[in-house]
This record gives sequence, C-alpha cells and structure tokens, in this order.
Amino acid sequence: MTEIVVVGGGLTGLLASIFAVDRGAKVTLVARGRGGLTLSHGCIDVWGKATPSRALSRLRMSHPYRLAGAESLRTGLEFLRDLCHQADLPYIGNISRNLRLPTALGTIHTSALAPKSLALGDLRDNTPITIAGVDGFRDFYPELVVANLLKAGIAINDALQLPLPLSAARRDPYAMDLARSFDDQHFRDEVARIWKPRLSGIKRLGVPAILGLFNPQLAHEELQERLGMALFEIPTLPPSLPGLRLERLLQRKAMEMGVFVIEGPKVLGRVDGSAKPARVSGVVLQTAGGARTLTADIVLLATGGVLHGGLVFQQNGRVQESVLDLPVSYDEGRQHWTAYSPLETQPYANYGLRVNEQMQPLGADGLPIYTNLFCAGGLIAGADRSGEGSRQGIGVATAYRAIEAALG
Repeated sequence: MTEIVVVGGGLTGLLASIFAVDRGAKVTLVARGRGGLTLSHGCIDVWGKATPSRALSRLRMSHPYRLAGAESLRTGLEFLRDLCHQADLPYIGNISRNLRLPTALGTIHTSALAPKSLALGDLRDNTPITIAGVDGFRDFYPELVVANLLKAGIAINDALQLPLPLSAARRDPYAMDLARSFDDQHFRDEVARIWKPRLSGIKRLGVPAILGLFNPQLAHEELQERLGMALFEIPTLPPSLPGLRLERLLQRKAMEMGVFVIEGPKVLGRVDGSAKPARVSGVVLQTAGGARTLTADIVLLATGGVLHGGLVFQQNGRVQESVLDLPVSYDEGRQHWTAYSPLETQPYANYGLRVNEQMQPLGADGLPIYTNLFCAGGLIAGADRSGEGSRQGIGVATAYRAIEAALG
C-alpha cells in the first residue's frame, strides 16, 4: 500500500487526503493549525465571471487550471458534491453559470457551488426578498444589506429585526452560540412560533448564517417548512458557519475513511540524499516531545500561500517555501511585491511554486526537483485566487490532479 503524507489541513489538504484514500493509499495528514475554511463563506468559487467554463479555456498555459486540466476540475467538483450530498449538506450549482449570492455587506458574491441554504438566495431568481437580522446579533445589519443591494439594482422588499426566544437572550450572542441553539429542536419550535406571525406575506427571507452547526440541513428545512416560505442564509464575519460546516464534514469523512490526522507540529521536509533521481523520504515533525520522523512514499504539500504559511516573506527580500525551502517564483525586491493601491491586483498574489502538469514542483531547469513530491492549492504560482474568484476551484482541481498523477 502506498503511504502518503499530506501537509496542510485546509480544503485542499483535506480533499487530497480523501482522494488518496479513495484510491487505496494509506494517508497521514499533518497540519500546523486550522485551514482557511473557518474564514471562508463555505462556497466553492471557480471563477468570478458569469460563465466559468468558458473563461477557463482561455487562460494562459501556466495558470494552475490549465496545468491541472478541465477534467480534474470537473471530476473533483463532482466528487466533492457527492460527498456533501451523502453527508446531508447538499451543494447547488455548476461551472456553466455562477450563482449570484448576497453578502453581509450587500455586495454580490458569484460562486459556482454553494450550500443549499445559501443557494436559495440566488439573485437570478426574481422571487421578492426580505432581509432579516436577529435581536442582539451584532455581526449582521439587514439595513446595510438592503441599502447596498438596492444601489446595485437588486429589488429588495424590506429589512426586519426578528426576536429570539428568551433562553438565547442572556447576552449578545455570537454566530456559534446561535448555531448551537438552532441545533436544538425545542429552540427551533419556539423560533418558528415567534417568527411566523411577523412574516405574513413574505415569499423569500434572508437571514444570517446561524441555522445550526451539527445538522444545518435539518434545521433549515424544518424552519422553511414551518414558516411557509423560501429561507436562505447569508454568511457573516468569521468564524463563518458555512465554512465551519464544510470543514467539519471533510474532517469527519477523512477520518472515517482512515486518514490519520496530526495537528499542531511544525513540519520540515526530509530528503533521501542517496536516491537518484532525487526523492523525499518523508517529513520531520517538530513536536513538544522532540523531533518525530514520518516516512512516506509520496509527500503532497497543500500548505497554502502567504496567508496560510506555505510561503514566508522575509525582510531581506526573499520569499521562502516553508517545508522544503523549494524555489519560489517571485519578484526580486520588496518594493515590487505590492501595488500602490490596495484595490489593484497585488503582484505577491501570483507568487508560488512553478509546477508541471503532474503538480510536481520544478527547479530552474524546468525539471521536477523530487520525483515523489507534489503540491496543490495556493502554494502554486500563476493565479491571483482572490482577484479571480478561483480560490476553492484551484484547490479542488490541483488536489485531484496531484493525487491522480501520484497514484495513477
């Protein structure tokens, strides 16, 4: 059985681990901390434009999507959608046409796939919308959402504040507090009883994303039925409930499938000095009890970019890869890393490792540095994932392609 060590616990690392186990590998996932899903909206962004599938074929050949291939993206997304459906957290959408979803700021977020409870807020649907906040919840202001959507030309009926049962009103609640409350059947019964008389005539209601953590689909469907209207959620400030739900689903699925998860230690790569061609022999974990070595047939880096620690920007003007000190594609001189305006495309967003179509990091000679080393996600150069609206899509496509190339 092939042994794989995956470094990184975000969407890319978790999916790569699941893809690998599904192909019969023995997988250890090592993460220094939580990935970016807790900060995310929980959607799968493929491309920010209206028709992602058309735009992807026109990208330059060095873009991660072109290197991974369209089939890796489609197959990876289908796998993820099936996984979520089986876990009773269904995702809606496709790469042919983006959903248009309202945000907590009243802007419009375009995404290929979204949890059903968010996707029901698709602004392409002309069903009238009312936006509601809940008393005491400070991270969501329905008046702000409505005002900005109206400026964008979106027809919105009204903004409301809805009360909560007294049991939840001991102090101003956070999203996690409310989500745990909505997991409780008796609390949902009381919410439905209080809200229904206040929502007469409303056809579609948007609320902050607070409708449960452990069984959000049940909470959403039950409230929707009890209130007699389409009900959708809008993600709020981190920690984001839709992102937490997806992270919890993937972590649980990975461990159920046999992935061994180690969280906490710093990870350094280990090179087999005698092998020709050059190979990595595993990783070394810097733990409180001392160094611990993990041997592996294959190592996959899914450590992310600068925001997640995969790339380290040094004061001396060097950009360093954090596990094996691999060569990074970047501009010399710190003055070239950022644009003058924060609203412009930032050069540093495109920095990362150059890879081939097998997702193997390349040296200056254009050849793989180590034959059994692969990478995926934000560590790969050539894409401004935030600017493009491609963050999750690149993670899915490159994770699938890397495992496919590594295991055949």
